[in-house]
Amino acid sequence: MPSKRFRFFVFTCRDPKSDFRLPLVDALRRDHPTYYIWLRRRPIVSGPNAGDPFVEMSAAGLLRFMRNSQRDDAINVYFNSTNTYFPAMSALLRMIAPPGVWCLDMHDDLRYHNTGIKRWREQRIIATLCRLSHVVVHAAPTLRELFPKSVHLGNASNILPLPATEARNRQVLIIASFDERFDFDFVSAVALACPHSSFHLHGWTRPGDTETMNQVTELADRHANIEYHGPYTMADLPGILGRYRVSLAPYRTDTLLTRYIDPLRFYHCLNAGLEVISTGIPQARFMERWVHVVSDVSQCAATLAAVQQGQLAKQPNYAPITWDQRAVELTAIIEALHRGGDPIRRSFLS
Repeated sequence: MPSKRFRFFVFTCRDPKSDFRLPLVDALRRDHPTYYIWLRRRPIVSGPNAGDPFVEMSAAGLLRFMRNSQRDDAINVYFNSTNTYFPAMSALLRMIAPPGVWCLDMHDDLRYHNTGIKRWREQRIIATLCRLSHVVVHAAPTLRELFPKSVHLGNASNILPLPATEARNRQVLIIASFDERFDFDFVSAVALACPHSSFHLHGWTRPGDTETMNQVTELADRHANIEYHGPYTMADLPGILGRYRVSLAPYRTDTLLTRYIDPLRFYHCLNAGLEVISTGIPQARFMERWVHVVSDVSQCAATLAAVQQGQLAKQPNYAPITWDQRAVELTAIIEALHRGGDPIRRSFLS
């Protein structure tokens, strides 16, 4: 029988329609009661079971809900995935919630693209959140450079292998968050070098980022073999991935913005059965057993041609990495703390 001695509270700053942590919540709920809490002006809470409705409440209502949460023999685990949003609310929740383990989700360098005083402010918030937490988990191994005491909890996907019957070999999938990490020049050059392939872009830009959106539009306008298909939600992914056999991840390699990422698209595409070609960001090199890493346009074109002709494949070496596996790893991290292998055990129940 699965253990019920953990109770999870997952705090997020993202809409459930696009929240990459929601599949982790679903996985945790298979063995543990788990609340999903979307922090915003009027927070939304669901749980603790799968299928429980989303309930909107006031901020004060959320504080009352947390203060009055069940106090029993279960160990409460508070998984903070709110980036640098709502630091004051995080501190309040830490003060009033029943005793438990506070875990900070460092899935990226959360300072992101900010510079100057904004970057300093983000760094101070991150430092405060770390002090409020008993353990920090990181995704990309490079994040240990910034958080030496953190523990690895990599990304994954809820996608499983998809049938290849609808896939068209000459169509190349590019799924992305279009921002400073995306190498527009590289994609333009690859499109010119591979005129018989068509490149389908799926993704979005940050709200209000008209400059990047213009770059996406101009890229498609300049090349007959590049098409932009608009944004997608998590629910759209199986339908999108099932139409392709190869995906290109054209990250810029000349920026710190890609040093600390563990791209979800790697896991989505690999789990679905696609071959993945990526520029040489650190995480691609960590996953080089399964990801084709290319250093320039000519190597990318040659690799793509070999994959399309069936002469090169890394999928036979790959087994899906799922959120069920990550849920087990997360509970193991908490269990290790509870066994007393770490000095923070003395305080995490207070």
